Amino acid sequence: MNITDLLIKQTQDAHSWTNKLIDSVPLEQWEDTPDNLISNISWQVGHLVISENYHSIIVVSGFDEEIMQKIDLRDLNHKYGYDSNPKDHIGQSDPEVLRRQLHYMQHKVIQNISTLTLKDLEAEVEQPIKQKHPVATTKLDAVSWNIKHTMWHCGQIASIKRLIHGGFDFGLPKRN
Repeated sequence: MNITDLLIKQTQDAHSWTNKLIDSVPLEQWEDTPDNLISNISWQVGHLVISENYHSIIVVSGFDEEIMQKIDLRDLNHKYGYDSNPKDHIGQSDPEVLRRQLHYMQHKVIQNISTLTLKDLEAEVEQPIKQKHPVATTKLDAVSWNIKHTMWHCGQIASIKRLIHGGFDFGLPKRN
C-alpha cells in the first residue's frame, strides 16, 4: 500500500465513522444544543464541510470551481467557522442540505487525494488565501491533519449524540 492509498483509506474510515454517528441522530434534533457542550450536529456538519474543503482541497490543490458553484462556502464559513457560535445560527440551515453538502465534500476530498503522488504530498501547502494553515507545511501534513480533525469532530458528535439522543453502540454486544 502506498501513502496515497493509506491516506484514502484513513480518510474513508474517518468519513464512515462520522456519517454513522450523524445519520443516527434524527434531523429534527440536529440543532439541539446541550448547555455543557455549546455545540450541535448542524454546527459540526457545517464545520466539517468547510474544514474538509480547506484542509484537503484548498491548501492541497487550490480552489475547486465546481465546489464553489455548488456550495456557498462564505455563508457556511460565517455560520460554522472556527469563531462562530453554534447558538447564533439555529434555524438558518436545513439539516438535509448540510448532510448532502457534507457527502458531496467527502466525495470531492477522496477524489482530490486520489490524484496525489508522493511528490505532490511532499510539496509545500498552497497559500491561495491569506490565512496560513494552522499546522501543515506540506500537503501530506494537511491531508493527515484533515483526518485527525475529522475524527476530533467525530468525537464531539458522539458526545452531542449521547446527550441529546442516547449513546451509539458501535455494534458492540451489550455487557451485563
